[in-house]
Amino acid sequence: MKSTRIVAMPVLAAAVLALSACGGGDEEPSSPATTTAASSSSAAPSSSAQAAPAGAAEKTAPGTKLKVGDRAVISWDKGTAAVTVTAVEAGDKAAMEQQYGDRAKGLTPYYIRYTVENVDGADHAFASSPNFGLAMADGGPTGVVITGELGSCTDDGAPKDFTTAGAKYEACDLSATQDGAQIAGAEFDDDEYSDAPLIWTK
Repeated sequence: MKSTRIVAMPVLAAAVLALSACGGGDEEPSSPATTTAASSSSAAPSSSAQAAPAGAAEKTAPGTKLKVGDRAVISWDKGTAAVTVTAVEAGDKAAMEQQYGDRAKGLTPYYIRYTVENVDGADHAFASSPNFGLAMADGGPTGVVITGELGSCTDDGAPKDFTTAGAKYEACDLSATQDGAQIAGAEFDDDEYSDAPLIWTK
């Protein structure tokens, strides 16, 4: 289960403030990683994407633009996985304020729901899920870093039997924006996608 914290990052802020929600234990939160903003220009899929491992589907090229419901193949855990963003929906503001306190005021939570499919037949039991963030309509960052679970938006990672090709599980990543900010969809910007994320739009 993912740890829980929320960090607001106003453009003119001189310091980054972190908050651990109730039930988070005594652990000190680690420094938040800065979300890579989706490029405002349309990036063409790269023809130099790494070759897929034996037994796996060809990976989706960095910069590929997809629609919610489309499937992409990415590097993950010991090999590859197929991921499909199935929904990007506004979450429960009241529940977030109750869980995170005053730092959540003025923020809108979003649930990024997705499926993960084992495509290479490797033993991915208990692997951590891929991480998705929001793609903003203006191409900029959300201004908020948030981790944890809220309501029906949960992620326990891969199940213990996630060891055969074709196996699937569902997960959800929690994200947030300043109230009124316009989102375009969801993005995946880990590893080789850091400079040219995969973006799912509605």
